[in-house]
Amino acid sequence: MQAVILAAGKSGRLYPFNTFHKSLINVLGKPIISHTIASVKKAGITDIILVSEPNNNFVEILGNGKKLGVKITYAFQKKPEGMGNALLSAAHLIKSDFFLLHPYRAEFAELKEEIDKLRGTNKNAILLAQKEKNLSLYGALILEGETVVGVVEKPKKGEVSSDLRIVGMCFLNQDFIKTLRSVRPHHYNFESALDVFAKNGRVKAAVTQKETITLKYPWDLLGIKNYFFKKLKRHISKKAEISKQAKIIGEVFIEDGVVISENAIVKGPVYIGKNSFIGTNALVRHGVDIEKNAIIGGFSEVKNSLIQEASSAHSGLIEDSIIGKNCKIGALFATANVRLDRANIKVQVKQEKIDTGLKHLGAMIGDNCIFASRVSIMPGVIVGNNVSIGPSTTVMKNIPSDSIFYTKFSEIVQKNKSSKTNKDLF
Repeated sequence: MQAVILAAGKSGRLYPFNTFHKSLINVLGKPIISHTIASVKKAGITDIILVSEPNNNFVEILGNGKKLGVKITYAFQKKPEGMGNALLSAAHLIKSDFFLLHPYRAEFAELKEEIDKLRGTNKNAILLAQKEKNLSLYGALILEGETVVGVVEKPKKGEVSSDLRIVGMCFLNQDFIKTLRSVRPHHYNFESALDVFAKNGRVKAAVTQKETITLKYPWDLLGIKNYFFKKLKRHISKKAEISKQAKIIGEVFIEDGVVISENAIVKGPVYIGKNSFIGTNALVRHGVDIEKNAIIGGFSEVKNSLIQEASSAHSGLIEDSIIGKNCKIGALFATANVRLDRANIKVQVKQEKIDTGLKHLGAMIGDNCIFASRVSIMPGVIVGNNVSIGPSTTVMKNIPSDSIFYTKFSEIVQKNKSSKTNKDLF
């Protein structure tokens, strides 16, 4: 049995975290795709084909898979021309029936069980499906019992009566690849081939009620982090330096070289990466992932956030936020995470306002950003990469990459006309 992982594409909607492939973002100390490979191995599959664009970091990071206990063979998609083209790029390496999945499918082992119930003689394709209110962003399935009779990609409202979407994991066979080759090449030819296969009565749907992961928008990283935290077990490295006055409460994973100062409080679930520092009187609580070499300064509070490696923050408040690599955050920084009217937070993605479905969401900040003191960021704001923000600035809207953003102050100095001296005034 083989697993084909599709890890190509530009992931434009994940901006500003798309300067490299999204599955290489670190969560709990390693790239998301490494979590996925571990889950594939757990399910009993060790023969993996990874499809990506040329000139990527996958080969450098993952190698041949030996260190992960699997065998990884690489295929390359020259241009991001959809799932169908990506799969055909790997067709010469596929020797058997296979599972096709996205590189962030870290719950693969659990979801494979749902597909295995329907596999039978392996003559049919089996799609993992889940109920969804808004099908406009997904591939919709039209079913008769367990049999799929139609596949519609990103249907308009009212176009289909179905409430089921493709989750992004399926079981396929060599016959499907023949059908895919026969379909006219276009960006959604994979979905077109599924539709043809379905009309021949050869597609089944495994409908799951289990939790599934998605990684389409930047705030989805918080959901992935929290999925992993549900399985986190307490671990404190003997090579960590923790003050006797600090409090470590609950499921907290502390790596080698971590320093936690006096009166700091860490409430799990929390992950603290290698050589990170937590300052005096800091409060780190409820779903915080701090990657290696990061600094959380004294008198800071951080809650339900993902902070990438080598970023540092002085005193302030970071809630429900994502901070990229190598950011420098000045004192009294604050991310607002709730609207005044308590409505769902909407985020400007490209030219569209997307309803996140979240009541709590802070800032999403790219790599190499610098913040002066007393900067505040409103809920759902995206700050691009390589941005500098001046002191006492409130950020109300998205800031593009490679920008300097600041509030312009007017200094006023005037002569005191009173006969009283300054000593008399105070």
